[in-house]
Amino acid sequence: MILNKLKHMRIKRSVRRKFKKRLGYTLDLEAPKTYCEKIQWLKFNQIVDDQRIVTRADKYAVRAYVESKGFGEHLVDLYGSWHKPEKIDWQKLPDRFVLKLTNGSGGRYCWFVKDKKLFSRRQFENDARTVRTKKYGLRYGEFHYAKMPSRVIAEEYLEGGAHGIKDYKFYCFHGKVAFFSVEQGKVEGDPVRDYYDIDWSRSSVRFFGDHPRPEQPFTKPANFDRMILMAETLSFGYPHIRVDLYNVDSRVFFGELTYTPENGLTRWDPPSLDLKYGRLMDVNNIRH
Repeated sequence: MILNKLKHMRIKRSVRRKFKKRLGYTLDLEAPKTYCEKIQWLKFNQIVDDQRIVTRADKYAVRAYVESKGFGEHLVDLYGSWHKPEKIDWQKLPDRFVLKLTNGSGGRYCWFVKDKKLFSRRQFENDARTVRTKKYGLRYGEFHYAKMPSRVIAEEYLEGGAHGIKDYKFYCFHGKVAFFSVEQGKVEGDPVRDYYDIDWSRSSVRFFGDHPRPEQPFTKPANFDRMILMAETLSFGYPHIRVDLYNVDSRVFFGELTYTPENGLTRWDPPSLDLKYGRLMDVNNIRH
């Protein structure tokens, strides 16, 4: 227990240094006010001990939660799950699919297999073994990732035409969508992204180093209300969750639940938005 406390303190010091270096101001965990401060506070006071978050941030285990909320029809087809990359039964997989490590976040934990015959299994196994042996999340306090069992899953490869599928990220505060982003072209290598308020008007939200906006605004999909319902239902009960969804050929697909977007190191543009969206997160009644 003493060792655990000491490690916890070392991680907290590391987070403070990273926070100051990236965001330019000192992290206040005693009286957090900004969006980024409150994400850090939640990491050390709620997320660290909440088993529900461990389950729902897990890209495999979250499927049962989504289904329990009545959204099973929106799950991407699952082809298989394995505890080690070398155990994958490649013969049973289709020509195109997506491989994911379920206990991590970001591009290093996802592989888009466009043609199984051309895909380097050996390189994948080496890369997957390298990243899965690291306790993702411990370095900067995303403890929930370190508590997940490490699995590899294979899912359906969603097709979206020449420009790729549209990736929607809904920023939810206490079960209500405040704003969302729409991104296209990530897999194809030419991404564009825009931000909208819930009435589909362009939002004032921007982040430093962001992708360019599209030449023409994105069009509101006919099933947008369904997406809002999913985002608000799946995020209910927590101060902040980003709910990631896809919309392909008028069908909505669930992506993932993100409790610590950008690890709580979001560089808002302008920085005043950090305080604005921090005000939407009430952490006063959370036991710690």
